[in-house]
Amino acid sequence: MSTEAASADSVTDSEHADTAAVLRAAFAGAPLDSEIARRVDERAARITEEVRRAHGVIDDETFQALLADDES
Repeated sequence: MSTEAASADSVTDSEHADTAAVLRAAFAGAPLDSEIARRVDERAARITEEVRRAHGVIDDETFQALLADDES
């Protein structure tokens, strides 16, 4: 097994553990550790930036028009 594959597996395990903790916090009222919240926020920011780089930013008027189309 390569080091890269082992790294990817450990990141996946960490993400799964963080997801489980967030779900427990959301649905069972368990407290969310501040370190987990920080990691989740960082991942969300990174993913948001990747989407913006790939697809650009949509202006509010266009976004609202798309929402209106979905409702009809």
